[in-house]
Formats: sequence, C-alpha cells, structure tokens
Amino acid sequence: MANAVEEVKQMPSSDEIYRERWYSTLAQIAIPFFLAALGTITAGLMLGNVQDWVVYRDLNELYVLVAVLCGLKGNLDMCVASRISTHANLGHLTKRGSIVKIFVGNMALVQVQAIVCAFFLSTLTVVVNSLVKQELMFNNFPILAAAALVTSSSSCLVLDSIVMVIILFSQRYRFNPDYMATPVVASIGDVVTISLLSFTAALIYDLSNSYPWISPCLLAGYVLVLLPIWLLVVMRNVYVRQILMASWIPVIGALCISQIAGFVLSSSVDDFRGFAVFSPIINGLGGNLVSVQASNMASILYQRSSLGVLPIDTRILEWPHKVYFRGTVYSRISRILIAISVAANVGLVFLADYLYVSKIAVRWTFVVAFVVTSLLQLLVLLWLAHALVHLLWRRHIDPDTAAIPYLTAVGDALGTGLLAVMFHLLRRTGNDYMGKHLPWIRINVDRMLDKL
Repeated sequence: MANAVEEVKQMPSSDEIYRERWYSTLAQIAIPFFLAALGTITAGLMLGNVQDWVVYRDLNELYVLVAVLCGLKGNLDMCVASRISTHANLGHLTKRGSIVKIFVGNMALVQVQAIVCAFFLSTLTVVVNSLVKQELMFNNFPILAAAALVTSSSSCLVLDSIVMVIILFSQRYRFNPDYMATPVVASIGDVVTISLLSFTAALIYDLSNSYPWISPCLLAGYVLVLLPIWLLVVMRNVYVRQILMASWIPVIGALCISQIAGFVLSSSVDDFRGFAVFSPIINGLGGNLVSVQASNMASILYQRSSLGVLPIDTRILEWPHKVYFRGTVYSRISRILIAISVAANVGLVFLADYLYVSKIAVRWTFVVAFVVTSLLQLLVLLWLAHALVHLLWRRHIDPDTAAIPYLTAVGDALGTGLLAVMFHLLRRTGNDYMGKHLPWIRINVDRMLDKL
C-alpha cells in the first residue's frame, strides 16, 4: 500500500500534463471536429434520402440496424483510436515492428468483433421486432444479416486504416492523437456505415429475388471462413490477445443499449420528416465529444498512475460543476468541448437545413431547442464519462476498451430519445420542422438497380 501511495505521489501534475496553451488545445480539437462535423451532416442527409428507398420501406428493420451499426462502428473504431492513441502517448509507436504488430493486431481484433456483433445484432433485431409485432419476422433475416456483415467488416477495415494514418500523422507533427483521431473517424464512420448498409442492403435485396443463394453464401463466407482466420491472427498477437475476452461484455452491453436508439428512430422517422437528418448529427456530435474526453482521461490516467490505483486528487463521483468548469485535471477539456458543442450545433442546424431543403427556412425556436437538447445530452455524457472511466480504472479494467462503448451507446439512446421529445414538443407548440418538404439532393438507388 505504501508503495502504491508513493507511486501516485510521484505522478505528473495537471500543469505538467497540459503544457500547451488553451488555444493550442482548442485548435487541435476544433479543426478536426468541424471537418468531421461535415461528415455527420452528410450522414444525416444520406439517411434522409434512403428512408424513401424501396428496401427501407419493405424492410423496416433496417432503421434499427442503421442505429446499432453506427453504434457498433463507434464502439469498435473509437476504441481502436483510443487504444492506439494511448500507445502513441506512451511511446510504443517508435519502431516499425511494433507499429505493424499493433496495427495488424487491432485490425484483426476489430474484424472478429465486427463479424460476431453484426450477426448477433441482426438476430436480436429480428427477434425483438417479432416480439413487438407478435409474429415471426425471420423471412428477411438472411438479407439483413448479410448486409450487416458486409457493412460492419468493410467499414471497420477502412476506418481502422484511417485511424492509423491520423495517429501516425499526429505523432510525426507532435499533435495529441486523442484530440484528432476519435472525432474524425467517428463522423466519417457514420457516412461510411449508412452508405454501405443502404447500398449493400438494396443490392442484396434486389439480387435475392433472382439469386436467393447470395445471402446464405455471404453469411457462410464471413462466419465459417473469415472469422476463424481473423481469430487466429488475434490469438498470435501479444498486444490484443488479452483484450479479446475482456472486450465482449462492454461491446455487447453497449449494443443492447443502442437497440433503444434504433427502435426510437424507426418509430419516429415516419412521423417527423427532419428526424432522420438531425438524429445522426446529435448522436454523432455527442458521441464524438465524449469519446475525446474519455480517450483523454485514459491517457492521463496511464501517465499519472497505474491501473487499479486512482491519483490522490481524483474521485470517482465528482460534483458536476467541477467536472464541467473547474475542479478536476480534465475540466479544461470539458470547457472546450462544451463551447465547441454550442457553436457547432448552431452552425450545423442551419447548414443541414439548407442542404436538406435548398434554403434556410428553419425557425429560431428549432435552433434553440436543438442546441439545448444537444447540450443537455453532452453534459450528462461528460459527467457519466468521468464516473465511468475512473470506476473502471479503480476496478483494474482498461477504460480504453470498456468506457467508450457504453458512453457512445448511452449517447445514441439519450440523444435519439431527447430528440424525439423535442420534436413532439415543437409539434405541440406549432413549430414543427418542415414536415412537408422533400430533400432537394436525392439519390434514387431503385432506378440505378433497374438499369443494372
């Protein structure tokens, strides 16, 4: 015990950790965040378009899969970003051999998780939908599962490569990878996931009418061929071998929470035309910002203490005002994230509105309501992140692996639920959002498939 106390006392202080000026930190967070926000808007516009596709009208379960697969992408890829950022901050990415092993190991780990979780999510979605409608709905299971497997595996492959490039770039030019990698890959991931799922599901759905064996073959290829290969790579990699077993509980638990967001989305998207556009924005921004803070907390804890021992100036449960403004070593980042959230949401509402209906017609009541809703979501997530990261650390659980899945899942469920409440309140007060307008940027996949 004495050795542990002595070890904690020798850890660096907050002044030693944050040697950079506040405006330098702001620039490192804000620039990639606003670039990533464009990806979030694109994801919203994409979802606003695909809701009118034939495959979405015939397979309503796709709305649930959109939410949970975006959550899965956030869980897996942001955990990879957080883990590799911690490796970078601890100096593990200085040798080419270590870089290759860390990258390949994390890539294989994410592929194993993506394949297993996509199959699990497809099954869970169909089961829950059958229970809700009180009839068996398994006819579309092969199409849903095949589309989910292709989407999750392919998107993780692309996004993990981007993560590694961003982190190596950050390390080369002495930026903090915790601030850059997480928001960029999260928002790009929403676009990639929604696009891949929509086009893949539409293509498989169209081809299955003539070639019904396509979906079962894709399922067999991923589960019986690719999964054992990736699993073998993970078991032979020293960097991720132990993470494999420890990561399942938070990932699966988070995906079950994300089901709430999926069913809220599927029940609200037909009632509120703009809901599909603004849902990825509120969830993407909230998840991005809290993931930055969680990744930052984990890196600081690894620098100040050892796993299982809290620094002497840190508590698991802290007063909210200390978490948000002043009183903890992480408060400065919280203040910056709150400021970014307010400014970003104002701009993104107007930009999304213009891109969706070709003019700025959104009312000020909607803008204020959306900003307040997003801010409330972020405040809850920041406080929860502080408590969860330190609780996991105290119980010898790596927060890089376990914290972000829960935070992003709660963020999706909380954001979608609060957004649904906001839309209902605005409708009751006569301030409904553009319910009769259709998007001026339209992608007609049904016509493209007919030409093929």
